[in-house]
Amino acid sequence: MGFDLANVDEMTGPIFTGAGSSMSTVWFLLAVLVCIYTLWSGYKHEHDAYKKLKK
Repeated sequence: MGFDLANVDEMTGPIFTGAGSSMSTVWFLLAVLVCIYTLWSGYKHEHDAYKKLKK
């Protein structure tokens, strides 16, 4: 399994199979949206908990 790393001259084409396609951008944007949603959700939870504590 695998290939010999000592002779990389025989390697052709992209190592990353998604290179040159738009799927990398789609997955990147999806990851950004998940991170933004997580931060927003955490902020909302903490804000609601703080308001509840103040009452």
